[in-house]
Amino acid sequence: MRARRLARPKPSSPRSRKTERGVALLLVLVGIAVLSLVANEVRYNSMVELRLATNQRDELRAHYLARSGIGMSRLMLRFQKQIDQMPIPNFSGMLQGILGSNPALAGLLGGAGGAGGLGALAGALGGGAGGAAGLLGGAGAAGAPGMSTASIQLWRMAKIDCHMLEGMVPEVTDKGGLAPMAKNKKFEFDDENPELGKEMQAKKFGSFTGCFDTVITDEEERINLNKLDGTQLVAAVVVSQLVTTLNDKRYEFLFEKEDANRLKIPANEVIIGMKDWIDEDETGSSLNLTGQGDPFLRGFSDENGGYSNYETRYRAKNARFDSLDEVFLVHGVNDRFMAAFKDKFTVYPDMNARLNINTDDPVMLEIAIRSIVNPIPADPRLADPIFIDTVIKRIRAARLFAMFGMSVVDFANIVASTGLAVNPTILNNPQNQRFIGDKSNTYRIAVTGSAGDVTRTITAIVRLDDGLGRLVYWREE
Repeated sequence: MRARRLARPKPSSPRSRKTERGVALLLVLVGIAVLSLVANEVRYNSMVELRLATNQRDELRAHYLARSGIGMSRLMLRFQKQIDQMPIPNFSGMLQGILGSNPALAGLLGGAGGAGGLGALAGALGGGAGGAAGLLGGAGAAGAPGMSTASIQLWRMAKIDCHMLEGMVPEVTDKGGLAPMAKNKKFEFDDENPELGKEMQAKKFGSFTGCFDTVITDEEERINLNKLDGTQLVAAVVVSQLVTTLNDKRYEFLFEKEDANRLKIPANEVIIGMKDWIDEDETGSSLNLTGQGDPFLRGFSDENGGYSNYETRYRAKNARFDSLDEVFLVHGVNDRFMAAFKDKFTVYPDMNARLNINTDDPVMLEIAIRSIVNPIPADPRLADPIFIDTVIKRIRAARLFAMFGMSVVDFANIVASTGLAVNPTILNNPQNQRFIGDKSNTYRIAVTGSAGDVTRTITAIVRLDDGLGRLVYWREE
């Protein structure tokens, strides 16, 4: 009996049973947590891969939407060149003739317009038979209506984007058919599912969901820095333009502080640095601002001496600029300098291209005015900003509409009507002068394509020819 009693197992205590149940529950929780982490990791990786694939798809769409804008812009510029070769009536001369022959009408318009654009235009065109009589006469001595080579600026009028072309390129459905024209309306499920509503309202170009926007600018409305290495006459014009621009009182602060290399370079030294960067010799140049002879004289210093102070030394290129970004390498050019003048410089037009007067930039208009005024003797009114602003307002008022370009003769007559001594070469033979022009052959096309959350920007410089234009610059961002 005693042996049996010793062999009987002891019943488990309540505490031990609770301990066993706690271990099982802990194992279950740990397993669930591990499975949750694995499932969440798989879900996260799937979302990342899906997002990457979506971005790659949208990136491809945005890229080709931007290239579509480049192609359409080049086609439009081809039409622009054809229009430039077509003579059209001189609308400015016609209006001047009407107002000049009818002083009462001119006074009526002047009174109705007051100080506004109409009054300024009437005053400029119909204000007397003296100086204003030949203000916009074109080739006619008394402002008679004639034929002018100034043309319609189609590239300013046309807005090339996906909204213009969505009616021309129909949307293709998933089954291969043509979808009906989309209408801008508010969908009933916008409030319940805004993402779906946004997707349905997205503009579609052809079969792609996305859009593109195009900005076209004239490169010949800027100062061509490569002309510094041109002939004596060509270089003299560019030097005069650069000296006038860089030494303006408004830009003095750019040359008063030291740059990152602890150098303080005057404005004229920057011009010399640009010339030494593109010329073929190794000798530093000096400026000749007398107006007689070559604007650049050969000095005795080493043109690479300034670059020896840089942390990474290099030498001048001794060749013309290939892109505007290359100007950053010139001695004396820094970020502040390019932030102020990047929109005023160019290196892409032909060496024979002239500064286009049909610009809206007041700084470039001032440069064009100074380019045609006789420098000797210097007119003191050119140093008066109020007088310059008055001349610019006259030019803008006489332009009638922004889409119509102004001819060189019209521009010169307006400047001459203010009392400034204009170079007689421009008035006598406007087509064979080197100062200003009224047509361009080089344009900058910047197209931004967007698809989903991805945007791609393509910038191209096109020089017009008999085809769609020759590409001289291409950049994708």
